[in-house]
Amino acid sequence: MNPLEQLKDIHVPPQVSAWPPAYGWWLVALVCILAVAVITFVLMKRRRFNSAKREALIELSQISSEQTDWPIRINTLLKRVCLRYFPNEQAANLHTSQWQDFLSGQLPESKQASFNTAFSTFQSQLYRPDAPNADDFQQIHTQVNVWLKSAKFTAKRTSTATGAAHV
Repeated sequence: MNPLEQLKDIHVPPQVSAWPPAYGWWLVALVCILAVAVITFVLMKRRRFNSAKREALIELSQISSEQTDWPIRINTLLKRVCLRYFPNEQAANLHTSQWQDFLSGQLPESKQASFNTAFSTFQSQLYRPDAPNADDFQQIHTQVNVWLKSAKFTAKRTSTATGAAHV
């Protein structure tokens, strides 16, 4: 009798299973999930922060030169946006040259000159007893649009004073 005939067939080990994954893959999955969550949170926060600016741009596009109160509507729009993004003490009581300096101070230096020129014309239109000059509307409208898109907005900080500091 041949001793080789008594040998059994070769046993192949079972296939390596993909489940459960190694610890490194769990770590990669966790990092990916956290990254997606953080990016989603940041994008939602930025979208919420820019909501007032988006609404202002929409409202600005609805103001036309045919409306006789367009200067007041644009000024009110700018004031509302500033009150949303800046502390009330900083923007609420500003008018004339202080208001213009505040607004142009939020722009990059390259855009301040054209904004100041248009805004000077705009301020002369604000409280005129007769109808505002419709010829200046396009320049003012364009510069306010540029301001809304280019201004450096910051998160509004609430005052920590208790109210008794003035006493």
